[in-house]
Amino acid sequence: MPRVGITAYDLLISCPGDVNGFIDIIRECVDNFNRVYGNINNMEIATKHWSTDSYPQSGDKPQELLNKQFVRECDAAVAIFWTKFGTPTDKYGSGTEEEIEEMLSSNKQVFMYFLDAPVNPSNVDMEQYKKVQAFKEKYRDRGIYFIVKDEHELRQLFTNHLGMHFLPLAVGRKKIFEKKESPVLKIKAASLEEDKCAVVEYSGFSECKLVKDKRESIISKIALLQQGYLNAREKKNTEDIEKRENPLLINTPDLNKLLGKSDFMTGKITDADIADRWKSTICKFAKENDIEIEDSFWNVGNLKKRVSTLVPFYGGSGTTFEGSEEEKKRYDSIEELYWAIVDYYEYITFFERVDKQGLVDLTVANIGNTFDEDIDVKIIIKKNHVCKIKDIAIPESNIIEEILKMRFLEYAYQIESNDVVVEYTGYPLQTPNMPLITDNPFNRPSAQEEYNRNKEEYIKNLNRIFCYEYYEKEDVDILIFHIDYLKHNTVMAFPSVLVFKEIPDFVDYEISSKYVADIVKGTVEIQK
Repeated sequence: MPRVGITAYDLLISCPGDVNGFIDIIRECVDNFNRVYGNINNMEIATKHWSTDSYPQSGDKPQELLNKQFVRECDAAVAIFWTKFGTPTDKYGSGTEEEIEEMLSSNKQVFMYFLDAPVNPSNVDMEQYKKVQAFKEKYRDRGIYFIVKDEHELRQLFTNHLGMHFLPLAVGRKKIFEKKESPVLKIKAASLEEDKCAVVEYSGFSECKLVKDKRESIISKIALLQQGYLNAREKKNTEDIEKRENPLLINTPDLNKLLGKSDFMTGKITDADIADRWKSTICKFAKENDIEIEDSFWNVGNLKKRVSTLVPFYGGSGTTFEGSEEEKKRYDSIEELYWAIVDYYEYITFFERVDKQGLVDLTVANIGNTFDEDIDVKIIIKKNHVCKIKDIAIPESNIIEEILKMRFLEYAYQIESNDVVVEYTGYPLQTPNMPLITDNPFNRPSAQEEYNRNKEEYIKNLNRIFCYEYYEKEDVDILIFHIDYLKHNTVMAFPSVLVFKEIPDFVDYEISSKYVADIVKGTVEIQK
């Protein structure tokens, strides 16, 4: 007998080419559902796949033709991924991705599975596999996919999922197309309190423990050097010492030229006195900290230094010291003290610049009951108030490597996530730096080259954190950033704190997104 009033649902099967063998399992599950549950409930699920349900047609892009022919008419979809993502379309990374997005944007059910099964690495296209993993990460927080290990697990899960979704439709407990609610987007202060102004904060790095510890360490080094002084230098004729140690040095210029001057071959000897710039820097620190430095502080006995022009050619330091171990140790200790103070002053200078700028934490909140995608946030600020990347302090040469190692930029300028605010997820990917091979002495970078390389890395990190598009108009500065996906009832931090050289009374904002028809506009007041 003909079945009267049968309700039929179309199920789209959307899979890249490496999982075609699983299509039969999907159809087998659907056939079992129809036989066991469909007949007694006067319903039927019909599978649709491009290989059996498309026909030759012209007049549009291939994927759009499939969309028109049957994709958009389907009531639900099932997608399986393994190592391949598929061929890109005009709009998306693959036809499967476009079909999934078509279904989700119409608020239709999508069953999605990622296959975690063994595979021969030589058969894997790594670029395709990376796209699969990125797509998986995109949907990680949406709860719409499952991971399966084999055909048996797919069969078991998909059978259960078919029943959970379609049986309520058969008995009228669930409507196939529920009205989709719109996301509700707004910019909020990090405090998350409604109708509260954003608060300006200032860092206090110049007074942090790191700086205090460096200061105390320097004071300790000075105190240690003050515990015992060496005698002043004895007045001796350095030229006589050179002649005695270098018998080739005689008073005949032509013969010296013929034989080769000794100060080229073995180095020129001079008194190893403390440099004036060292004294000036150490005395400055001592004066600021009420420490008295006596003249005897600088005595290094009769220490000599030999500077060679030949050794640097082979990668050596070019300078050796001649004297007692006590004399060498004192010279080294004063040099170490000098560089410790240089390091300290560079930290003070750098941190004081950072401390002068006002910081404001802002977030993007989706307080609606459904997710949103492709969100563009525009921040509009009074002209010349916000700091751009060029306005952010860059450390000097002696501390920049340490600043990079401690990940200072992330600590100072990224907004910390917590149990309510999630971290911004749209940072650009960083490419790892290739290590520089320096075993060859002729390939060793100079101090300036090393600083330039560290500075380049520092600026690269700045660009990653402050990943805004900057635009200037006559009376305002505009910052724009993008959020791929924002879950419902979720608050996401800005890519960075907003950094101000002058604090405005407010910032305006505009938000446009995929599932909100109108541009959302608003203002955030700033409490100075």
